[in-house]
Amino acid sequence: MVKLRALTQEDAETTWKWRNLPDIKYFFSGHPFPVNYEKEYKWIQSVLVSNIPHSYFAIEYQEKIAGLVALRDIDLLNRKAEYSIFVAAGKGLGRSATNQILKFGFVELGLERIWLKVMEENILAIQLYKKSGFIEEGVLRNSVFKEGKFHNEKIMSILKEEFTKNS
Repeated sequence: MVKLRALTQEDAETTWKWRNLPDIKYFFSGHPFPVNYEKEYKWIQSVLVSNIPHSYFAIEYQEKIAGLVALRDIDLLNRKAEYSIFVAAGKGLGRSATNQILKFGFVELGLERIWLKVMEENILAIQLYKKSGFIEEGVLRNSVFKEGKFHNEKIMSILKEEFTKNS
């Protein structure tokens, strides 16, 4: 069973290694630089002390951390947030973790819209998002520069009404 839990400082030991994996670094990380343990430890320290405007959760499977999921830039005035996820271990965990974070956002926080950006070539992630009810809204052309070239990003979102209808 997949569950979301609060991050702990001990999670840095695992998450810093993930951030240097080629696929996670390419599709998830916002920068091309290697991440050392000290940097990851400080990042986790910063997200442990506040849930707004960013709420990060560990994805736990079989009592081990298997990924991270987040609602970022939570805007309680306009009732929206940006969603992000990476799963480092295990197939099929992303759908369950996504549904749990969407429920948290729509039910617990009272959000109206949860949106995301995803690189166009990240086909597996796009499939997950569509299965979870996200709808494509548009494309940000040449918005990410990685490995010497520009890449497009898709903007996708799901509204509370759509989530409720599909739950």
